[in-house]
Amino acid sequence: MVKQKEEAIKRNTDTTIRVYGHYAAVKLPIKKGVQLWNPCAITKGPDGVMYAANYTGEIFSLLDTDGDGLEDYAKLYCNVKKDGLRYPTSIVFRDNELFVGTTQEIRVYEDTDSNGVADKSYTFFKDFPHTLHYFDWTFALQFGPEGNLYIILCTDALNDNPAPDLYRLRGAILKIASDGKSYERYATGLRYAYDLAFNEHGDLFFDDNRGQQNEFEELNLVVKNGFYGMNPTKYPDHSEPIGPFLKLRYGFAPVGMTFNAKDNDFDGTAGNLFISFYGPDGQWNDGSISRVKITRDNNTYKAEEFPVADKIAKLSDAEFGEQGDLYVTQFGTEGPRHTPYETPMGAVYRLIEADWIEPDDPKQNTSIVEGNVHHGESVFKERACVTCHSVSGKDELLGPSLNGIGKLLTREQILESITDPSRNIKTGYDHIRITKKNGTMIDGKMVTSNKNDITVMVVGNQEVKIQREDIKSNEMIDNSLMPEGLISGLDQSSINDLLGYLQSLKTDE
Repeated sequence: MVKQKEEAIKRNTDTTIRVYGHYAAVKLPIKKGVQLWNPCAITKGPDGVMYAANYTGEIFSLLDTDGDGLEDYAKLYCNVKKDGLRYPTSIVFRDNELFVGTTQEIRVYEDTDSNGVADKSYTFFKDFPHTLHYFDWTFALQFGPEGNLYIILCTDALNDNPAPDLYRLRGAILKIASDGKSYERYATGLRYAYDLAFNEHGDLFFDDNRGQQNEFEELNLVVKNGFYGMNPTKYPDHSEPIGPFLKLRYGFAPVGMTFNAKDNDFDGTAGNLFISFYGPDGQWNDGSISRVKITRDNNTYKAEEFPVADKIAKLSDAEFGEQGDLYVTQFGTEGPRHTPYETPMGAVYRLIEADWIEPDDPKQNTSIVEGNVHHGESVFKERACVTCHSVSGKDELLGPSLNGIGKLLTREQILESITDPSRNIKTGYDHIRITKKNGTMIDGKMVTSNKNDITVMVVGNQEVKIQREDIKSNEMIDNSLMPEGLISGLDQSSINDLLGYLQSLKTDE
């Protein structure tokens, strides 16, 4: 059995993935049952069986039917679409009940006759504002030590027609009573924070991603009633913004995360927090995993981040299994406006500690900066790139900050972003066009919106507030606000220097 499993591991290890520990990055050979279609969540269920959710609605268990030690069958457990629900972006078990976070509600499914298929379901909690806008996600279902359920409602700042939100719940962590009959707003000012995790001391952490008021990819320590900086106008009574607990350096767009158990060595990482990263928008081959070693002394925390794996594209969630292996879901390519891809796409990986794996050297995972950096900076300014892009990360301009761009993208990807800016548009920098009743058209990026008005940033980095009563229509435009042809007329030497300058922008401190 041991030899059979080792052979199966070697046969299914994805050697294109760079690993920074003795880990075999096994792509599970799931060939039977539910087709994987943008898997977005994973959790451990009763009897140690792993369950995963497709963005398209199916939730399934992962089973080993041929006895080689690797799961090969995705058995359908339930489908939230049959209940009229969308996007099961978070799942967690409490005993035999599976709690599912969807756009519209948190629903519970249960298999009461032990045949592996849910035969009972009910609404647990739906007392929160939502629309069917593509940004209205429910993330991070996590039960606390006291039995309450914690969730994250992602921000509605970029929803051009948000639901009424009297109690300002979107962009917040909610603490829901164990029976689902009451709740409290626990913390605010979150962006697209994907996950929550409790440590052994009962302290709660969440990750969040860069954009708008968030300067960094972040790991945060939750403080009750704390405000974390995003969309400050929504919370006029907010406290002083709380900065990141740790600025994450080994990935972009953090998503699912999970603590390794204290008694699971996993190549010397017992007790570490593992974080999966989706990677840059539109760069379909990028994604990574890091781990954070967190220590506490006299109620003071220290944290240090280490790389675990990269070149493992577009991850969405992470969870340790019964045998101490790390499972991660690979979302894969998405459709327009964060919809499911047009055909089945994605995978489930299982990182298994394997002494025969030789770790890669993270120091070799760097790109060489080519060109005259100083002249490249002059080109950057002469071409007015500085008008729309901050390089310090401290100013919110019309275009994304370029702080750390040299670590985020390769030289080739940077060039593509300049020559074909509409190909990969970072979330939060989408092009919105508002047509007023008087015929005036305003193009810009969304800053925030509410029931009374929409605020957009236009060329020149000016914020314009438009009253809803003056709006005839508003629509999202597929083309980027960044025009094409910005390097037209430059000789190849100047282009190389510009790329060299952008490559040199590696720091995110």
